[in-house]
Amino acid sequence: MTEFVDQRVKDGAFQKITKLVHDWVELHAGEKFSLDQICRDLQIRERDNRKSVAIVLNRLRDQQKLEKVSNYREALYRPIDNTIKSINWVDASMDDVLDIRWPYGIEDDSQFGFDGKVRVSPGDIIVVAGVSNMGKTCLCHNFLWENMDNHACTLMGNEYTASKFKRRVSRMTWHNPIDVTGKPKFELIERRENWKDIIRPDNINIIDWLNLGENWYEIGKVIEGIQSKLNKGIALISIQKDEHKTLGRGAGFSEELASLYLTMDFGRLYVRKCKEWVETNPNGKAYGFDIVDGGVKFHRIRQIVKCKKCWGSGQSRGSECEECGGTGYRDV
Repeated sequence: MTEFVDQRVKDGAFQKITKLVHDWVELHAGEKFSLDQICRDLQIRERDNRKSVAIVLNRLRDQQKLEKVSNYREALYRPIDNTIKSINWVDASMDDVLDIRWPYGIEDDSQFGFDGKVRVSPGDIIVVAGVSNMGKTCLCHNFLWENMDNHACTLMGNEYTASKFKRRVSRMTWHNPIDVTGKPKFELIERRENWKDIIRPDNINIIDWLNLGENWYEIGKVIEGIQSKLNKGIALISIQKDEHKTLGRGAGFSEELASLYLTMDFGRLYVRKCKEWVETNPNGKAYGFDIVDGGVKFHRIRQIVKCKKCWGSGQSRGSECEECGGTGYRDV
């Protein structure tokens, strides 16, 4: 084999293939790939030339520039990344948090209690997982409305049209979305995929909602890609949740990178995960709410707990629980 390789090294065609492979691997840093994939991309079809590509890849592996891994179908290569990003935590400020304002009950001033109590830092991910038509968009729009005067905001939607959006926000009269120059105070973008490509690094990025079709197992990587583009900004990501499930679609993969993970289900908001808080730990707390005025306002927000008589099922002795009215929860 050594003699065979040495003969190739002296060959000009081999040198050309070597450069093509090195350039391709550098361009696809961070991606796993197979021999077939790289040969396809480089349009290398002849058997001897494919062998040359394999030799170059094995050399890169010997030089610890590639790692050979496998899945259930084929051998794959992964570029090894030896770059290090050191974190200077000694000189960091402990006050590097965003002044985030949270939605509230407009007509009765009822609160979730997150203002000043839940810490959101630059680069954080907030996930809101909710049953369809149960308040995710209301929360996203109210979050935008409460922060657009103090932060650069971008709202990305996959179901918006100009007329529908204008009709909806025309009822959100407690703040003016137009600045003194007559322009919107936020950016509205239609987006259905590849969200990380247009993330604004220093903005509050609100994605309503993230849809991966049947590929929900990819949600962890999608959120990781979004977070990788953040600098001083954050991302609030809305995803769908199936009824009676404790997590959104993608299950644990949707939760891993979230600093704050909220679920919404039939008039209830539940704090599934909060990594940083002040004074009172909100993890595990639940809040009841109403949504009024055509779906644009929260109303009667209050803390709730599971009903002790039916233990959250809403049923007692085969009929609707009288204690909680079949909701499974009661006010604190």
